[in-house]
Amino acid sequence: MEIRELKAKDVRTIARILGKLKSSSVNDLVAMMESDKTDPMRVGLSIFHLVAAEAADDIYEWLAGLVGMTVEEFNEQPFDAPIEIVRALATRRGIADFFAQATRRAGNDSSPGSTTSSSPDTDGQTAP
Repeated sequence: MEIRELKAKDVRTIARILGKLKSSSVNDLVAMMESDKTDPMRVGLSIFHLVAAEAADDIYEWLAGLVGMTVEEFNEQPFDAPIEIVRALATRRGIADFFAQATRRAGNDSSPGSTTSSSPDTDGQTAP
């Protein structure tokens, strides 16, 4: 399975997903990432487990997009496909910064439990 490169939109997507989590969960992730003992694999798997428990549909949609599949196609992949994608992402250069940025943005831009999102056409825009 080929995984596309992470893009700026992925930070926003993960921040939105993390914004749906309880604030204590996001705070725990921030603390974990700020620890100099943390490795990207641990952070990635922790994020995946937290998100899978609280926002499974969102994370599966994102993972499917990373490998160029629809959610329906992704659901037909082997049971370990999500973990294999997270493991592959964890080996990429800069992945810790990616998750740190998304986690900080979730704490600043999203309110926990919020399910409101903007259309990609209007995201970040304000009315004149």
